[in-house]
Amino acid sequence: MSQRRWSPSAPLMDSSDEGESDGAPDDTLEVPAQPMKKPLHILSNLHPTPNENIFFLTPDEVNAIDLSSLIPTLPATIIALGFKETVCLLGTYRFCVLQGSVACSGVVLSPSPRIHRVFAPRSSPLPILEGAIGKDSIAGLNLKLPPRLRPLAQAPATLLLIQELNTGVKGLGRICRTFNGVFEPSRWQKDETLGSLQLPGVYLIAEQTRDVQVFSLPVSWDLALPPPPTEPSDTPVGVHLVKGPKRSGKSTFARTLVNTLLTQYQRVAFLECDLGQSEFTPGGMVALNVVHKSLFGPPFTHPTLPNYAHFIGGSTPRSTPSHYISAIQSLVESYHLDVQLTSDPMELEDDDARISDVIPLVVNTMGWNKGLGADLTQKIEEIVQPTVIYEIEAPASFEREWATPAPAPPYPPQNHSAKVFTLQPIPPSVLSMNYTPADHRALCILSYFHAVFPDAAGTTTGDPPLSEITAASWTTSLPLRACPPYEVEPARTFEKVILTGAGMEDVVPDEIDRVMNGAIVGLVCCQPGTLDNDPSLPSTSSTTGAIPYTQGYLPPSTSSSTCLGLALVRSVSTVSPIIPPPPGHPTTFHILSPLPLPLLERSNILVKGEMELPIWGMLDLTDENGGVEGGANVGVPYLQWGKGEGLGGDKRRIRRNLMRRGQM
Repeated sequence: MSQRRWSPSAPLMDSSDEGESDGAPDDTLEVPAQPMKKPLHILSNLHPTPNENIFFLTPDEVNAIDLSSLIPTLPATIIALGFKETVCLLGTYRFCVLQGSVACSGVVLSPSPRIHRVFAPRSSPLPILEGAIGKDSIAGLNLKLPPRLRPLAQAPATLLLIQELNTGVKGLGRICRTFNGVFEPSRWQKDETLGSLQLPGVYLIAEQTRDVQVFSLPVSWDLALPPPPTEPSDTPVGVHLVKGPKRSGKSTFARTLVNTLLTQYQRVAFLECDLGQSEFTPGGMVALNVVHKSLFGPPFTHPTLPNYAHFIGGSTPRSTPSHYISAIQSLVESYHLDVQLTSDPMELEDDDARISDVIPLVVNTMGWNKGLGADLTQKIEEIVQPTVIYEIEAPASFEREWATPAPAPPYPPQNHSAKVFTLQPIPPSVLSMNYTPADHRALCILSYFHAVFPDAAGTTTGDPPLSEITAASWTTSLPLRACPPYEVEPARTFEKVILTGAGMEDVVPDEIDRVMNGAIVGLVCCQPGTLDNDPSLPSTSSTTGAIPYTQGYLPPSTSSSTCLGLALVRSVSTVSPIIPPPPGHPTTFHILSPLPLPLLERSNILVKGEMELPIWGMLDLTDENGGVEGGANVGVPYLQWGKGEGLGGDKRRIRRNLMRRGQM
């Protein structure tokens, strides 16, 4: 009788016996583990040597140079770069070119008394300063160098004068902890720094590490950027449109294009159509900005008040596409009527050789290019009528999800001469994994509300000049919950409170105070009397006495209104859980806004959209240990820690890996 090959009662073979049963010798080689060698990528090939290629200036020597754009009370450092010599700096600094030319973020800068502010955090590609060939010299600036530096004027080198830049922007990392310490070297970069520039907050990076990416200009970008003209009359006034999918480098190219045009023009107009990742505003609005200075930093480092803008209220125009297109059309009309051909001499330099009588336009479209997004992008092209189109291809990782678009309708006859450049996308980097677009949006919103904008002349008039009002500093010593607000009565201050976005038409007047509590709103200036004759007012709606809200009211017309900026309604008196208002007391808002007071006085409409304040803006992170002040169990407004109580209080867990019998 043969033996049974298997029985359920037979004991399983122990794993220790498995090796003994096999008598074959082990012929595998035992190779000791070798540490992985990282590829060496040199970022700074300049070896700093004091008094040879790097010079430290005292405040007295800086004052003796007699350059109005410098701060005479601060020390400075002069770096001498040879041709193709590079230096990579991390941190915040300001510099000017004294001699030769330098390439920075794809733009070649010539000697000029203009100061360039640079914000170089680890969360964005770091710029590299590279010595280039330049014919201009220091003699053209009429500078008075100290005696020990005068031989540098005869040397064939690029001279950069660098000073520290202390604006308080580093404090945003303490507010938004995702970006904490991005202006300082990481633990992998501690050993990769080269010496000291004797400038606080500026670090010289020698080699590339795992958490750092540098700005690299692709070849197709370099060929598509407008070359420097031989004569000022050779430079045509163009409308440049940039389009492409998300995470392809569209915003980076648009910023590089603006910097390139600023080497030829004194001012460049920038039309922002990307609601989610805006360049100058915190998002949620389409804006037209007139740019005077080069942009060397991510969007959160240069929040700017728009010259013309319209509030949409969300990070995408999905819920209000008609209002989105109407706002863009209004801004394009404003550009052609008030911006393109202007004689406004404000903030223009007499000795500047760049073109000043015309202003080109750069249009940055959104990255949503499928379905409705593709239709909106095509509509924007028809409205803008660009002379040059820069189309960025989809990254390699998006080939599956990036469908081939349908053939676009032909351009109108006047747009047949438009040039089309097909650009390669930027390669994916570690930065896209460490910082998501939602993180950047949250940082831009917090940077806007903590920014300090300088007062500018002309903001009280109806026609603001084409000035550039950019944040000069940031105040992060106090959280938003501790900043002194403006106390206003909405019934006396605003003509209308409007809700826009998906589902906003269902908000009844009895709930408007709860909706406005803790909301981000747009401050809109509308011409007096235009709301009274607005046909969008429903006949069955009623307005409350405390808050001038009408259910179902449409946003104001883009032809008679403009958005001045954003504000935060930090609290509403009628929903205060601590001190309820006495009977008969008028409803009041506590409003926070970084806008200068003359602009705040012009706003007469509040518009709330789909944007919300990030969680980081609700916390008080002033605890000595870096946590929430008082602990996580204190009564933080709008937040709740711990598990929900009662049946259905917990978040429902959905397991998509389980299927029913009929689905198998």
